[in-house]
Amino acid sequence: MRIRNVSSLAVGFASVMLACGLAAAQGAPAAGADKWYSVATSDSEQAFVNTNSIKLVGTTVEVRVKENFTAPRPAAKEGKTFLSTRTVYRVDCATRKIAMSSTEAFAAKDLQGDRVQKASRNDRNLMWMDAPPATVFFEIVTYACRKAPQAAPAG
Repeated sequence: MRIRNVSSLAVGFASVMLACGLAAAQGAPAAGADKWYSVATSDSEQAFVNTNSIKLVGTTVEVRVKENFTAPRPAAKEGKTFLSTRTVYRVDCATRKIAMSSTEAFAAKDLQGDRVQKASRNDRNLMWMDAPPATVFFEIVTYACRKAPQAAPAG
C-alpha cells in the first residue's frame, strides 16, 4: 500500500492507534506480551511459565519462568531480600534435566520493586539438574516439553 498524501497518512495512523486503544481497553494482550501460566505451587512458592517464551534452542527448550515466594529470601547482597524471580531455563526433554541460563531477583512479588540481584551462565557452563517427580522443576520441565515447538525435519 502506498500513501498518496499526508492526510491519508494521518488517517491511517489514527486508525491504527484507535484499534490499538480498543484492544487495550478490552484487555487484549499486546503482541509478544508476557502470558504467565501457573505450573506449580508448593508451600514456599508458585511458579509460572511465560507461554510466549517457549522455544527451541539447539536440542534444548528455552523457557522463562516467574516464581513468587511466600516469604522473603535473602539476596546475595547483605541486607537485601527478594520475593520473586524471573529465570530463563534450558530444558533437556530427552533426559528431563533443567539448567538456569539467567535469573533476576526482585524485591516484591510479580517481578515488581527493585532488582536486587542477577546472574547468568553461558551455554558451555550450564549446570544441569535433575527434575524429580513432585517438584517445581518437574512441573516446569513437563510443561515446557509438552508445549515446545517441534524441530523442523532435516532435509
